[in-house]
Amino acid sequence: MVKIKKKEAHKKPLTRKEQRKQKTEVKKQNKRLYFAGKANGIERVAAAAAEALAAQSQQGKKKKKRTKKPKINPEDIPTEQLLSGEVGSDDDESIASDFSDEEVDALLPKKAKVEIFEPLGKSGKPVKSLKGGGIQRQDEAEVRRRELRQQKELESKSKKQRLKQLKIENQEEEREINKLEKKLKLNKSKDKNRMVRKMFDDGLDYLLDFVLDDEEEKRKWEEKQDRKRQLKEQRVKEEAGMWSEEDEEQDESGGEEFPQDNSESEEEGDLGGEEEQSEEDSEQEEEAPKIKEDIYGRKRDAEGNILTDPVEQEASATGQKYIPPHQRALMAASAGTSEKQAEIIARLLKQCKGLLNRLSEANLHKIASGIEALYMKNSRYNMNETLTKLLQEALLGPTKTNERMVQEHMVLLTYLHAQIGSEIGAHFLQTFVELFDGYVKNIQTLEIEDKSLNNLVLILCYMYLFRIYELNLLMELIGRLADALCEKSVECLLLIFQSIGFRLRKDDPLAFKTMTQKVQAQIAAAPLELKENPRLRFMVDILTAVKNNNMQKLPQYDPELAENLRKRLKAMLKNDRYVVTLNITLEDLLRADKVGKWWIVGSAWTGNLNEMGSAKQKLEKDQAKSSSGGFSEKLLEVAKKQQMNTSERRNIFCIIMSAADYVDAFEKILHLALKDQRSVAYVIIHCALNEKKSNPYYAHLALKFCQFNRKYQLAFQFATWDRINDIESLSKAQIRNLAGFLHQVILSAGLQLSVLKVVDFMQLDKLSFYFMKEVMMQLLLAPDERAIFQSFERVAKNQKLQQFKQSIRLFLQHFLLQEEELAKLKMGEEQQVLLRQRVDYLDKMLAYVDL
Repeated sequence: MVKIKKKEAHKKPLTRKEQRKQKTEVKKQNKRLYFAGKANGIERVAAAAAEALAAQSQQGKKKKKRTKKPKINPEDIPTEQLLSGEVGSDDDESIASDFSDEEVDALLPKKAKVEIFEPLGKSGKPVKSLKGGGIQRQDEAEVRRRELRQQKELESKSKKQRLKQLKIENQEEEREINKLEKKLKLNKSKDKNRMVRKMFDDGLDYLLDFVLDDEEEKRKWEEKQDRKRQLKEQRVKEEAGMWSEEDEEQDESGGEEFPQDNSESEEEGDLGGEEEQSEEDSEQEEEAPKIKEDIYGRKRDAEGNILTDPVEQEASATGQKYIPPHQRALMAASAGTSEKQAEIIARLLKQCKGLLNRLSEANLHKIASGIEALYMKNSRYNMNETLTKLLQEALLGPTKTNERMVQEHMVLLTYLHAQIGSEIGAHFLQTFVELFDGYVKNIQTLEIEDKSLNNLVLILCYMYLFRIYELNLLMELIGRLADALCEKSVECLLLIFQSIGFRLRKDDPLAFKTMTQKVQAQIAAAPLELKENPRLRFMVDILTAVKNNNMQKLPQYDPELAENLRKRLKAMLKNDRYVVTLNITLEDLLRADKVGKWWIVGSAWTGNLNEMGSAKQKLEKDQAKSSSGGFSEKLLEVAKKQQMNTSERRNIFCIIMSAADYVDAFEKILHLALKDQRSVAYVIIHCALNEKKSNPYYAHLALKFCQFNRKYQLAFQFATWDRINDIESLSKAQIRNLAGFLHQVILSAGLQLSVLKVVDFMQLDKLSFYFMKEVMMQLLLAPDERAIFQSFERVAKNQKLQQFKQSIRLFLQHFLLQEEELAKLKMGEEQQVLLRQRVDYLDKMLAYVDL
């Protein structure tokens, strides 16, 4: 209870300890007032008072008698004085007060009393008193449960709303589909399976993957797949002719019932019908006689007896010629009598067209696998004819075909050629070559705007690029175009050089050179009007650029796409498959219908073996002539005498002997594109040694190669070491020629003086001494003194050649400058003085650098 201070006459000041105690009591009072307003403080105070009384009664303590104080009406006390919190220091009653809510309420006015609020959610229930006077709080678990319950209710409501919206959208979509079906007249058919089969026949089966997502739809789709599989098996049996007449009658009766499906959405009836049908099929299979085909295509019964063909019996009886089954089916299809065969070809045409329409670089492997699967399921004759028809429609139009499109189709063709068999590529090659022959025969009448021949030439070029056939056939095709030179043929030749000209030059440079010379000869013999044609001049410029390996002059030339497709083709091939390159001539392809196809295993061939042998001999002569490079017989005989056994050495020798100068010889040898540089060094040194006198032509040629590439420098160094080590087999004339060759190459910095380090100075024999004396005399007496000092200075700076430098100094001082040796050389006094001066200078140079 807050004590109201009275005015006293004499008041003692409070000590610091008392002031601190007073402040703590004020804080406690304010704290109690604050928390009393948060909960039901009156009841808690009453409960605490009752407990305190019970405790005092148990202990038996007597209460202190309090002096009666005059009662003060709290309403008469001003609020400001009541809330000031001032407490008298000597008032024991204020210190003993327990600051209960009753006392506070008694002192406060009615308006300022603390309002008591019930806890959340407990307004209508009685409040339980907690032990120790704690504040009652709401259960957190119950609050959490209420929140989860509200969240679930919201989710269920949103889900119901979403399902309702989806149903509305599905109904709208059904209405739209029905409207489109009505416009397309697709809603009249009662058989829904017919639509699925029609999509398969049109090559649109991949669209069903985007439609079927639910399990129920997938189950229906599997049932349709089973029905489709059964229909396919029936068709296969019909094509193979393995059914008897009874089976055909039963299938006709059952086939009419199969497509009719009166039940619109009842699946159980469909499944029951399928079970009955499967039972009927099993009974028919048991009753039907087992007929099989052997490896020769003859029909045999269950016991193995050969069954005679009724068509063959009729033909033998009437005296007609027997027609094989595949030709019979083809004739029936072409005449329109066999509806089944025509239906099979039409379905196959739609499937292949659907695959080819989607062909691109990204899905190349998928489309190729699909066409390969069609080859496995259908006859190769039908597939070849179908693909030939589709490729001609897509690529051989009157307008120019996109080059990338041609490349992708030719990669597909190469994949089939490698994966299925070489007869696939041979069939298409024969077809395109026959078309090419027909166009070339009438090339003078072709219009310039008609690009059919251009497209055909581009197809043949990329068939060669992907290695379906050899270079010989392409050269024959180029020769046919060059022989019939006109504006159209010039355009086709230009297309060949632009697309695969650099490939031809890389594969066979000599054949390309021969072809270029032939084309240039035909151009020279052309009439004046054709020479002035801008297309012809542009073709000559392109041919010159290809010949000089200048890719920058070719407009829009990009070989990267073809190379990427070749790499992709290599990655697509599986099971160790590879592209078999066909070595067929143009004459073989054009006479294939009359003579036969010898390149197909098991095919009939009626050619003459003698003609074939003469053709081989002629081919061998042409190859020998091309390998000889067109050199004269005399030169070839000289090369043979000089033991130039390999073709590389023979060509290098003939080029060196027939060249105009060393620059011409250098360029021609580089055009050979040799991988072994040592053969070049061997032939040049061999020719230099076998001359009567030292010829500087070989030294200049060797220096040209040494400056061109360091590989040639090493090759000449190794070839020189071989000659020095085998110096006993050389004559003195050959040693002089070798010394003259080395002295020129060393002074020109083609080789270093260290090439002589293989000479054993400790055991010099007569030939080695003679060789060193010739080399040093020619080096020291050379007119260019600066070149001499530079050649020795390169050796002097090398710290690894200490022994070689000492050997050179010893040889120059004690062997070369002897009076006997100088007398043998028969030199004048001026030359002797010059020789001594240079030897002294070089000796000091080698000695100074050693120090």
